[in-house]
Amino acid sequence: MRMKPNGAIKIEQAFQELTDVQVLLYEPKGAPPAKKMAHSRKTPKMTVGRAALLILMRRYLAAVMDSSVTLLEIHKLMYFMQEAGKRLKLQYQKGLYGPYARNLRHVLNLMEGHFITGYGDAEDTPNRQINLMPDVLPTAEGFLDKHPDTRDHFQKVGELIPGFETPFGMELLSTVHWVAKQEGAATADQAVTQTYFWNNRKRMFQEKHIRLAWDILEQKGWLHQGPHSSEEVRPWEHLVAA
Repeated sequence: MRMKPNGAIKIEQAFQELTDVQVLLYEPKGAPPAKKMAHSRKTPKMTVGRAALLILMRRYLAAVMDSSVTLLEIHKLMYFMQEAGKRLKLQYQKGLYGPYARNLRHVLNLMEGHFITGYGDAEDTPNRQINLMPDVLPTAEGFLDKHPDTRDHFQKVGELIPGFETPFGMELLSTVHWVAKQEGAATADQAVTQTYFWNNRKRMFQEKHIRLAWDILEQKGWLHQGPHSSEEVRPWEHLVAA
């Protein structure tokens, strides 16, 4: 026999004297699927940041021949786009899974149901699968045609990430870049030490993985450019959401 939880018993007792009221209790089953959640009815305007995110997703998905990309990968794609020099006003910080921008949540929430699907209840679950909405890419492409400098940033990111197009690979690459740019790791040895010092999760990266990521970043010129870090973008903190 299944026992009622204490909360249900207390609710029933509270309504015992109301004989003309019927109380129905339903067991919670978690959030509904993302596609069934309510979202803003008004389509948000296209911005450079939103268009950049959509085109990055499209290019990334074309490379991996998949239909969705994880939230973790989106955070890393936008991190590298910003580090390539595109001012996206994303405030990246040191997170559990690597560089993480909390204010990207607002951007994705506004885009949900209009430009993307899958973000749902705005919970930052790293393995959450995000999909592009049909027919949004022409609008994004047309918008970015007015911002030709963005093409250079796309190319720089596109030349960096081949071979790293997985959640594991993108976390590895962005983590190694962060310890170099934000924590002063000047050699591969220092990058290994500081990556492992980040948290226990980073122990999943073997030393050879970290050294490989360092070599690629160095070869592609990502370790010797001026910083585009959270300190620098903080004055524009409300970008992409604008």
